[in-house]
Amino acid sequence: MITKSHILILTLIALSLTTLLTHAADPELETRTLAVLPFLATDPQEKKLAERMRFAVSQKLSNDADGGRRFDRMDNVKIDQLLSALQIPWSTALPPNDELEKLLTTLDTTTTIAGIVKDRKLTLILYEGTKETNRAEIQIPPDRESPKLAIEQILTNLTSAKFAQLRQVEADHSDPATEARFAANPNLVIDPHFPPNSISWTAILGPNSYHPPTLSTLEKLQKDRVAIVPKALAGDPKHTTGNCLLLRMSQTIADNNGLACISTWIPVEQNKKYRFTCNYFSKGPVTHLFINGYATMPDQYGGGGDKNDPEATRRQLYRAQVIPTKKNKGFERMEMDFTPSSLKPTDPKIEWIRVNLYVYLGAGDIFFDDIIVKKLDE
Repeated sequence: MITKSHILILTLIALSLTTLLTHAADPELETRTLAVLPFLATDPQEKKLAERMRFAVSQKLSNDADGGRRFDRMDNVKIDQLLSALQIPWSTALPPNDELEKLLTTLDTTTTIAGIVKDRKLTLILYEGTKETNRAEIQIPPDRESPKLAIEQILTNLTSAKFAQLRQVEADHSDPATEARFAANPNLVIDPHFPPNSISWTAILGPNSYHPPTLSTLEKLQKDRVAIVPKALAGDPKHTTGNCLLLRMSQTIADNNGLACISTWIPVEQNKKYRFTCNYFSKGPVTHLFINGYATMPDQYGGGGDKNDPEATRRQLYRAQVIPTKKNKGFERMEMDFTPSSLKPTDPKIEWIRVNLYVYLGAGDIFFDDIIVKKLDE
């Protein structure tokens, strides 16, 4: 069963405020508790952009900063509820200093970030405890461009965090021997064609997770839900046999959290080459598919939890991203070669991966099928 502490990509998981242990091999990377306040803006378009930038900053810091070990983030929904409970005005400008100090004291996080969006300029303000310690600014790229590098730049300037570049490369088909191994080797993905009532895939929306139900019609599926459906319902006349996975996303979730479905654990070998492929058909959502790699790190949250529970002993230390794709007219193939490896020589070896089918931005239905992960090295 998926737990909140291990869904670190799309899906936006509420973490506790307990300070994590200092990383033994690198003491300066002591994990800090983090709150990202709602970003301030004036007009409706800026407010919409501010929501997206807050989401991007939250995910970058909690998932990717210094290999995902620097910040233990408080859930954004909890922060919004706290603002409402304290009755602190929070819309177009920072509140008076006494109100702001009251909020920061109540949050009780080691690090808090506020943001302001104005004319596509993003200003971030860093607070350590209740004291402002730094500010940084960037120009937000046009909507047609990914804000990833800009967000990494401003967060590095603000917090000195480092980000490993996500691999965004397609498969290399130039070596006949490699292609032959790909054709012959077994698929490591369990339930790649989404049989009815599969428990090998878990849908995720914020802190909520569940195994996708099996439905016979699209009308039975509500917005922001995931289900296994007959492939014929996707509407591609070339692909009508068997089942597929359907993610149905509203515009609200598309602009904020996004929607995801993640595979069960897939054993892999560190520094060995693999290939991921899948078929997708999008009627609106943009794909942001990830391969998340995990290593054994028992007691990573201070010694609690069942030592035999994978959720308590495995931690994400690797991520590769498939090149994002947009709306299309039928099932198409996407693919990527990747090599699971730890970010640092002192980190434990990557032993498992999970395929994260994460979608974002455009609303609508998106279908996935034929998920493949195969080893390419001998």
